[in-house]
Amino acid sequence: MLSSAILLLLAPLGGAPQAALAWDARRAEHLLNRASFGANTRAIERAVALGPEALVDELLRCDAWVEEPFYSRKRLDGEVYRRLMSVSGEAQYEGVDRQHAADRAQSQDFVLWWVERILAARDPLRERMVLFWHGHFTSSLGLVKSSYEMIQQNQLFRRLALGNFRELLHQVAHDPAMLLYLDSDSSRKEHPNENFARELLELYTLGEGNYSEQDVGEVARAFTGWSQADGRFYLNPKRHDEGAKHVLGVELREGDEVLEVVLAQAACARHIARALLSYFEGLEPAPERLERYAAGLRADWRIDSFLRRLFLDPDFYRDEACASRVSSPLDYLVGAAQRLGVTPPPSLAFAGAALLGQRLFFPPTVRGWEGGDNWTTSASLVLRGSLAGVLLGRVPAGELLGATLARGSMEESMEGLGANPLAGNKDAAPEPTAPRRRLGRDVAAEVRLLDGLDWLPRLNLTQRFGRAGPPSDEALARALLEEVLAIPAPPALVTRITERLARERLAQGLGSEPWTSRPEQCEPLLRELAHAVLCLPEAQLD
Repeated sequence: MLSSAILLLLAPLGGAPQAALAWDARRAEHLLNRASFGANTRAIERAVALGPEALVDELLRCDAWVEEPFYSRKRLDGEVYRRLMSVSGEAQYEGVDRQHAADRAQSQDFVLWWVERILAARDPLRERMVLFWHGHFTSSLGLVKSSYEMIQQNQLFRRLALGNFRELLHQVAHDPAMLLYLDSDSSRKEHPNENFARELLELYTLGEGNYSEQDVGEVARAFTGWSQADGRFYLNPKRHDEGAKHVLGVELREGDEVLEVVLAQAACARHIARALLSYFEGLEPAPERLERYAAGLRADWRIDSFLRRLFLDPDFYRDEACASRVSSPLDYLVGAAQRLGVTPPPSLAFAGAALLGQRLFFPPTVRGWEGGDNWTTSASLVLRGSLAGVLLGRVPAGELLGATLARGSMEESMEGLGANPLAGNKDAAPEPTAPRRRLGRDVAAEVRLLDGLDWLPRLNLTQRFGRAGPPSDEALARALLEEVLAIPAPPALVTRITERLARERLAQGLGSEPWTSRPEQCEPLLRELAHAVLCLPEAQLD
């Protein structure tokens, strides 16, 4: 067998072998950033030693089942509601509030469990795909209004995350959360609701320009009567239109037949392949490459097979694809934690991501999260910096909710990110802090998880960077950047940090001693520098 570090071949559908993949730390980190949620240098070293084929096998090797500790959870109790409606006055309001509070607590408990799995790197590729499907087959608790159905949908994504897209599509069409989110639950033959039909064709399968308005209407007729009760799908025959429908030139009658007709379209495989390639590479795929991957997907509809081809494709590691994607809020926070080697409470990553615009269980539109450059605004960059400070133990979590975070203008704080920490001029600008902002009621409730969060990271950068022997200032600067950044360190940044270390050496009378010999002085400085680096634009890429 040829060594995986020497030769990898990708030949979908009998195509010609592609160029060999040169496997190294940069490519290993790229794969772990995209297929997982980041990694520190030790994990990267292990990945290099494993080789790409073994690493991809490991990422794709998921347990047959996941122990989900929510089996006894129930949806909002309809009988309790009916009893409450028979009660008047304050007792009714208090009872309804208790029901809603219990449901919010259930959804929060589940999402924290999900984030905990992500932070612990349990089946990281599967959880990556759960997040992808959550943004592709979008549903929001804001419209579904019941955590039970949202939890069931998330578990559906987990079971079929890397499985057969055909099966997943059929299951999603029957999913109670989806039926509620897109009003299919109320669609009847007299008044077909077109919401699910339109999103099925435009967002979930074919893409714009590959269907007609007549197709939308006919698909809506085929799904009339598809309903749910108590979190379970059922077909209501009294509401279902049993007449013949014509979709994409095919005569049919039932919703499941629609799904098979849609799957038979070349545009379907192309649409899903484009979504996957764009998500994992952060770039629009070239037409020829898209067609090759679409053909491979259509051959078996297996997501795991698709991802194996992708992750062993040398083009996946091309220069323009590496370290070019703007990290989502969750990727930024979890990735920074992974690289630092700390395991923060899931409430920190969950609430922090919500503050930054990625509120799990609440995608903003039917298109999910737009991603890319939409993640980066002046306000979000400042707030990312503050959250990085929490990860490093430099900013108390509770301060994110306090007025002290509003000191100084946003512009001053942003200037501080570029000059203050690395230049060593502590009077130049205030520490990077989160600007005062108005929070929505629900987001504010989630962010209160940070209030009183008493967490300090178990982190010893001094010892970590000195394990191979006393480093020079430049070696220490390179080690810090290699650990903290998901991209190769810009030479100018190496120089700035080296110069800062030299100035501090002089100011603190260190002489020629290595920094690692003075941990009481070195550790605070390294954390300050790591915080500054995580605030920079380069740290927003993975």
